[in-house]
Amino acid sequence: MIRVVTFDAAGTLIRLLQPPGVIYAEEARLFGYILDPVRLQGAFRSTWKTFAPPPESATPCSDDDREWWRRLVVKTMEEARYRIIPFDDYFSTVYRAFARPGVWELLPDVPVILTELRRLGIRLGVISNFDRRLYEILTGLGVIDAFEHIVISSEIGVRKPAARIFQVAARRFNVETPEMLHVGDEDGADLRGARAAGLNALLVDHEVSRLSSIVSCLSGEADSR
Repeated sequence: MIRVVTFDAAGTLIRLLQPPGVIYAEEARLFGYILDPVRLQGAFRSTWKTFAPPPESATPCSDDDREWWRRLVVKTMEEARYRIIPFDDYFSTVYRAFARPGVWELLPDVPVILTELRRLGIRLGVISNFDRRLYEILTGLGVIDAFEHIVISSEIGVRKPAARIFQVAARRFNVETPEMLHVGDEDGADLRGARAAGLNALLVDHEVSRLSSIVSCLSGEADSR
């Protein structure tokens, strides 16, 4: 019996309104620089593909995720052959920009699915390879109160698909992993990672065409409790 549904964040619950390169260029204007957003986006995509993920740590620090993003922005600027002075001030502005809810939006059927799952008595959570800015984003988008627990890699010290991040979520909910369903948009991190940890899992746009289809998967079971 599924008692808990957890969601990945970016790409499942939320998405950027504009590509990172556009945001980088917009924030650069505050410092007097006119940068090509297309060039920046190309540099960002190239850097993202090859940039090592944040290292796992048994004792993660609050600044770990920020420093990782700083290095990524440095590399992106180098790839685009841009230089901004003072860089640290620019990076702080960019980092804060991605915490603003106005930069993100909920995917279209998220409010409906969250409301319906709660009506069915399903407990909700988030398991994400995001950083601490996720709390501010979900608060600004008006959905943070829907989630009983939010488990993010930068606080746990491990990333999906590692089993431990899913096990931490199960302990917080005080349920067994077979009583959980994880929904995400990445085959490795979400689908295979969750299943390897003992959870049920659904891949958005693959096993279900829309998030709202989750309700039909669970409603019969939930109504029979």
